[in-house]
Amino acid sequence: MADAEAPLLEVIAWVREVTSDSPTLRPIPGINDSELRQLARLAALLRGRLGDSAPDALIEALTPEGPIEPQGSAVAALDRLMSEDAVVHFADLYAAIVKPANRRPLGTFFTPREYAQAIVDGFASRHDAPAEVVDVGAGVGIFSEVARAKWPRAAIHAIDINPLTLGLQAAAASRVPEWSVQLELADYRCWLDSNTPTRPTLYLGNPPYTRWQLLDEGDRRSLLRAAGGLVGARANLSTLFLAMTLKKLRPEDSIAMIIPAGWMRADYGKKLRSHLRSARYRRLSLRLADSWRFDQAIVDAVLVEVGPEAGAPQPIEVSDWSGSEQLNLSREDGEAAFPAPGRTPLSAPNGDAHAERFGEFARVTRGTASGAHAFFVRPAVEWEKMGIPETYRCRLARRLRPGLGSAPTLETAELLVLSGYEPGSNVNVDAWICAAEVEGINELHLCKKRTAWFDLSAEVKTPDVILSALARDAFHVLPNADGLAITNNLFGLYWKDGVDQAAKDRVVNWLRSSRGQAALRASASVEANGLHRLSPKTIGHLVVSDPDQAPAVAELGPTELAAAGRRPK
Repeated sequence: MADAEAPLLEVIAWVREVTSDSPTLRPIPGINDSELRQLARLAALLRGRLGDSAPDALIEALTPEGPIEPQGSAVAALDRLMSEDAVVHFADLYAAIVKPANRRPLGTFFTPREYAQAIVDGFASRHDAPAEVVDVGAGVGIFSEVARAKWPRAAIHAIDINPLTLGLQAAAASRVPEWSVQLELADYRCWLDSNTPTRPTLYLGNPPYTRWQLLDEGDRRSLLRAAGGLVGARANLSTLFLAMTLKKLRPEDSIAMIIPAGWMRADYGKKLRSHLRSARYRRLSLRLADSWRFDQAIVDAVLVEVGPEAGAPQPIEVSDWSGSEQLNLSREDGEAAFPAPGRTPLSAPNGDAHAERFGEFARVTRGTASGAHAFFVRPAVEWEKMGIPETYRCRLARRLRPGLGSAPTLETAELLVLSGYEPGSNVNVDAWICAAEVEGINELHLCKKRTAWFDLSAEVKTPDVILSALARDAFHVLPNADGLAITNNLFGLYWKDGVDQAAKDRVVNWLRSSRGQAALRASASVEANGLHRLSPKTIGHLVVSDPDQAPAVAELGPTELAAAGRRPK
C-alpha cells in the first residue's frame, strides 16, 4: 500500500541509527551484531505497543540491555503502520532490517497472504472446523490472522522461537479487539513435547525453512529423535517439524503445512512417504506450490494436508497449485517417491530393456554454488573499473536466452577465482575482500565452509555442454566450446569416457529436438507461470530416441501429449 511507504521508511531509518555501543538484545541465531542493535531499537518501539496479554517471557526477550528512548516521530510512524494491515507491514519491516541470509538459521521468511488464505479456505472446504489451531512457526502472524477470521470460535496458539517476529504479531494484535490468539515464545519441538490439546486440533502454517546444513549438530540429533524415525539426515527443519507433528497426531487432529517439496523424492523422506501412505483413513492432499516465492527467496514447495481419521479408506491426491492437473495415487507403493502432475514414469517405452538412457552418455550436475554471487560474479567492465586483474577472473556463462534456430543466445560475465590468493598480493583485490567482510559476506554459509572464504578455485565447474535449468518454452542446450564456467542457475553436462563424437552430436541434437524437449519437460517439476524446473537426477533416467524421427510437439496427438506429460487443451 502506497500510504504505508513513508511510515515504513521512517521506522526503518530510526531503527538503523545505531552505533557500536548502542544497546543490544540477547543473541538471536543468525543475526549479526549490527542487526541485533537495530532490532533492540525496534523492540523498544514495540514494548510500548504490546497488549496486556503479551506473555512475560516475550516482554523480557524484547527488553534491550540498556535504555532506548523511542523518538516521537518513529512511534507515530509505527502507529500508522499498525492502523491498517499491520501484519503485512510488519513483515516488510522485519525483512528490511534483517538480510535474507541472516534469516535462514531461523527460517524466517514470510508467507504471502494469498497463500495462507488459499490453504485455510481449502482445508475448510474439505474438513470440519477445528476447535484449536496451532500456528507452527507463526512469525508475524499471517496464518493466525487468517485462521481467526475463518474460525472465530477456535483457540489459536501462535508458536515461534523468534521474539521479534512474535513481538510484531503481539503489537499488531493489540489493535484488534478479541484477537483470541495465545502467543507462545517457544521452540516448537519443546512446545509439542509439553502440550497435548484436548480438542480437535489443526496444525497449520509455514514451518521454518532452515536447511540441514544450518542446523546445529546437537539440534540435529534431538530433532531426528523427535521425528521418531520418519525422516533421515539432510532433512530441512520444515520436514522435521512435519514428521514430529505426525508422530503427535491423534485421530481427530489434522495438518495443513506448506514445506519444501524435496522429501517427496529424496532418500531422507522414504519413511515419511511410507507413513503417509499407511494412514489409510486420513485423506492426504499434496498440492505443489508453484515454486513458492518468498521475499528474495524461491522454494519448490508443497502443501501437505492430512485430514482427521474417517470411517472409511480415504484417497491420496497430488495436484498443481491451481488444481488443473491432478493425480490419484495408490497407497500400496510404500517408500516410493510421490509423482507430480506433468511427470511421466521414467521407464523405457514399451518395456524396451535395450533403450539407451541419458545417463549412459553423460552425467549432469548443477553449476558452482558460490554462496555470494554479488561478490564473485560481475560483468568484465565492472572488474576493470575496480582494477581487478584478469589473472583473477574467468569467463562465465551467466544466462542462456532464446536465439536463432536451435542455438541459444549466450549472456556472459566473469567469475572471481582467487586461487591460493594471499592478502596483500593486490591492493584492489584486498579492498574488494575487505568491503565484503564489512558486509558479513564471509559469514554466509557456503563462504564460511571454505578454508579461505573468497577462494572458489576448487569449486569452479566448466562442463562440456551447458543446459538451462528452468524453462517455459524450451530448455536451452549449448556445447561449451570456449570452456566457460557456470554457476548454479545452470546445469552442466559432462561426457562419460568412451563416448565418441557421433554419439555426443546425437545426444545434443536429441536434447534440442521436439522429442527431447518433450522428455525434459515431462521429467521436470511443474512451476509457476508455465515454468518447468529440471532435476539432474531425473535427466539421467530419460530414454534417448532418434531426433530425426521425432514429430514436432505441435503435431503430437492426445496420446503422445499424455506420454510427454502434457494435456491437450
